[in-house]
Amino acid sequence: MGLREDAKQARRQNIVLAARNMMRETGDSGFSMRILARKAGVSIATPYNLFGSKQEILYAVLDADLASYQERLGALRVDPLERIFRSITVATSLYSEQPGFYRAVLVALYKDSGSELRTMFSGPRQVVMQNLVRNAKLAGYLRSSMCVDAVARNLSYVFFAGILEWVSGLISLSEFEVRVQYGVGLTLSGAASEEHRHTLDSRVGTLQQQLANSEARPKQRIRLRPASYGQPETLVHTAL
Repeated sequence: MGLREDAKQARRQNIVLAARNMMRETGDSGFSMRILARKAGVSIATPYNLFGSKQEILYAVLDADLASYQERLGALRVDPLERIFRSITVATSLYSEQPGFYRAVLVALYKDSGSELRTMFSGPRQVVMQNLVRNAKLAGYLRSSMCVDAVARNLSYVFFAGILEWVSGLISLSEFEVRVQYGVGLTLSGAASEEHRHTLDSRVGTLQQQLANSEARPKQRIRLRPASYGQPETLVHTAL
């Protein structure tokens, strides 16, 4: 790669990072291209020349986020079954680090009147889930009769149902993690091979107890208070 191409790639990365930071700071995916160019240290024409549109920049942001998620997931040294549960933990960790960014992305997904943005977000992540389920099946944790795609889709439904509750401020991230893992455990228990069903049933029982303990505590609504540029977003807790 030549110096010119290196410089072009660096500008692309700066623009993607600036877009992500703006979404994190404002909690909004509808960023200004003029402000984006200024924060990335490029001319107003550069984002259009390199990406073509604001939508393409958003896609690039999502691609970079998926790469970060996969990198963390790949660093885990656990068995294929545990990796499925840990995939939820990794996602929760990312959301807790930058809640403003992820709320902006997820709100944009569910407000989008078309399906293209949702497909760009959910499609590659569905492939990740399919690979996780496939590896668990190949390792003997799931019955040979189980359809990888069907199980993976059901797990994704559970995951996105939890996301909707978190984005709506109905549950905290810690409760999100337990609720989604509980739903994942129920699905996997139903698909488990005879050898591993007892282990999964035991895990589901533990998660169910954690949920019961959580529901016994006073409930609060959680919402994100967007901050001005350069300031961190803050979580606000109000009684229901």
